[in-house]
Formats: sequence, C-alpha cells, structure tokens
Amino acid sequence: MKHEMKARYPASSAVVMKMFADKTFHTEKLDGMGYAGKYQVLGTGGDGKKSFSIKIERKVPVSLPGMGKNAPESTVINEESWDLASKTGKVVVELKGMPLEMSCVTSMKDEGKDCVVSYQWEVKSKIPLVGGTIEKMVVGDMVKKADEETQAAIALLKNYR
Repeated sequence: MKHEMKARYPASSAVVMKMFADKTFHTEKLDGMGYAGKYQVLGTGGDGKKSFSIKIERKVPVSLPGMGKNAPESTVINEESWDLASKTGKVVVELKGMPLEMSCVTSMKDEGKDCVVSYQWEVKSKIPLVGGTIEKMVVGDMVKKADEETQAAIALLKNYR
C-alpha cells in the first residue's frame, strides 16, 4: 500500500536539515514523545556535511482494536538516511516479529518561510488475504502518530536556528 504524508515546519529547509542530521535531535525527540528508556541508538553514519544516517531500536505499543492501554509492546528498528545537499532520503522500518515491510522516500523543500517534508511510504504485508487490512491499520496508526512526532520536532527547532 502506498501512502503519502507531509510535515510542515516553521523554519527553512536548511534549518530543518541541520536538525534532522543531528543525533541529539533524534534522541531528544524520542524523549519528548515519552520513549525515554525505551530506545537505543544502534548506530550513526555519514560525515554530517554530505550525508547522515541513524538507526534506532525502540519499544512501541502495538495498536490493535480492543486492546486499549493493555496493548503489548513491539520492537521497531527505524533506519533513516539523508543526502544533505539534495535534501532527500530514505526511511526503512523493521517491525520485529511482524510480517510487514515498510519504507519510504523522503524529501524536503521550502514553501514560503516554511519547510515541507514529504514521505512517500510503501507498506507491504506478507500475509495473504488479510494483508490489505493489516496495511490499512498500520498506515492509520502512522497517521495518528505523525502529528505528535512533528510537534515534538518543532519544539526542538529553537536549538538549530
């Protein structure tokens, strides 16, 4: 299933890219979203001038209908990489124990005084018959969490201006 998402930041793409290319931003954002103690940085790469990448493993609640606050946690590995000059990148998400493949192509551009980051997601379930339903559920959960993640990132913009 293909799904496009966009996030708008009240800063130039140069400021947003500087922020995205900083390991501290990623850890502070997760802390601000309530994941303190539930993640670990598995590695970073790139030279910080032309490219940047970060790989993080974290525990997230599994959103299943009827589970409410008793939902179990799942391990998610998120690997994000950016070409700093072209302001394009890729995100690959691995959900441990889940028959899903998730990745997206990212890009950012200036729109007036703002920066808009686009995410072109591809979510594929490996389960026949019910795979489409699982994909829709995962995309719905991503949409719910996207605004929270964007707001946490916006709160950290002041550190990069």
